[in-house]
Amino acid sequence: MSITLSALALLATGLTVASQAQDPPKLRFGGDFRLRYEHTSEGNGAPSFGKEVFRFRAGLSYALREDVIARARLATGSQEDPNSTDITLGDFFDDLVVSLDVASIELTRKHWSVVGGKFVNPLVSTELVWDGDVNPSGVAGKVMVGNPSRVAATLTGLYFMVDAQPGDTSSDMGGGQISVTGSTAGKWRMTASAGYYDYQIRSLVQTDAGDIRGNRLAPGGGRYLSDFDLMDLLGTIDYSGFGERFPVRLLGEYVHNSGANGPNTGWEADLYIGRSQKTGDVRFRYGYALAETDAILAAYAHDNTSLGTNSETHTLSVDAVPMTGMLLNATFYVYRPHEVPVGVAREFQNRLRLNATVSF
Repeated sequence: MSITLSALALLATGLTVASQAQDPPKLRFGGDFRLRYEHTSEGNGAPSFGKEVFRFRAGLSYALREDVIARARLATGSQEDPNSTDITLGDFFDDLVVSLDVASIELTRKHWSVVGGKFVNPLVSTELVWDGDVNPSGVAGKVMVGNPSRVAATLTGLYFMVDAQPGDTSSDMGGGQISVTGSTAGKWRMTASAGYYDYQIRSLVQTDAGDIRGNRLAPGGGRYLSDFDLMDLLGTIDYSGFGERFPVRLLGEYVHNSGANGPNTGWEADLYIGRSQKTGDVRFRYGYALAETDAILAAYAHDNTSLGTNSETHTLSVDAVPMTGMLLNATFYVYRPHEVPVGVAREFQNRLRLNATVSF
């Protein structure tokens, strides 16, 4: 589904009127606008280039009753690219394409919940395996036990259709994740998550180069060379002993694709210092990630650099909150291929992103 930006403006006006007419706790409207400058240097003699991109998202939720909520959200970006909502400026003033990227209904009880439709990814994740813009279409459920202030566990199940085709050529994914969080009486909090995602990719007729992004193809290009059965382990340690404004987070992730013979492993480690929630906050990050060629399904993983898989990436970033509702960010990626043919240099490439985001 796509509409022009002018149609989006009319829809937003209608939503504002509806919001005024409804009880505020039942109908909620919000979104964000992000403007970005991006500069990429690819090395190997290729020219560097810069571009301006932006993202606009607007959504609403309506509570049919206290435990039943319907959600919908519109977002810019190509309908054929599930892991990006960005629009590049400078296409001869072409109209902007906006898609319905969330349309779901959710039932939430004290110890369990279920959601169906097209919804925000319910898994604990990083962009090594799941890009933040990927919203599955299917059904998911959660079961929660324990005391959130002490020790609690969440079991999440997820099923979604990757590509619906006639006969027995459809592609889908079924998987689950268990996540355990523990807090001490002091200043420590720890989370450990383990997930397994079983993809059945039976056809590539709907894919393009932006979906493959480094994954190996069988001779002829009609299917992936590997299956994708991902075991994903993720852990975080949070420490708040340096004050409310300067929490420290250490994150680690390991992913292994048992469906691939050959390069099938990836991992990531990140250190965060600070926060980005209130006016005056600053947060710093350093991260390192390695993804072998078939360690992940690149179609749903990050698109932060020009390399999807077979990559090593260093990330440096700083976030700042100059005022309520605004976030400024600078992120610098330094990356290169993990493996190259004999005689080819493994040159580093880099990408700088400068972002200004306003939320409403």
